Amino acid sequence: MPGPYSRAALAVNPAVLENCGQTAQHLGGRIPSETTKITAPGDQAAAALRGWLTGPAIHDCAAGWKTLLDKLAADMAGSGTKLSTAAADYRRNEQSLSTALTGSAATTRYDHRTPAADPFGTVLTKDLSPAAEAARTNGAGKAR
Repeated sequence: MPGPYSRAALAVNPAVLENCGQTAQHLGGRIPSETTKITAPGDQAAAALRGWLTGPAIHDCAAGWKTLLDKLAADMAGSGTKLSTAAADYRRNEQSLSTALTGSAATTRYDHRTPAADPFGTVLTKDLSPAAEAARTNGAGKAR
């Protein structure tokens, strides 16, 4: 069981966000050209059933599906744009943070580069509880 001070790590890969965003935009862009094909068969069926109550219902059903699918396309394209924007924001923030901390710009490609040598011998841990800190202090021979 994790300690009360431990936190789950969140890792974001901007390249994956960008890829998902581009895919959503691409698929959302393809839907409208396909939805134009929905109404013609419905209109043909409705014309063949002129005078029957079923004719207008078929037309309305096809038109309703077209409206819903066009909205889905717009939602997908909008979500794709937001994902791509989030990826760009993560890259920009990583670069800005790297520049602020190290004086040099980070790469714009997400990677797990080997960090520079730590002159202080810092030990990274997920458990930040007082008991774990005391154990690390005792284990490292540090003065209390």
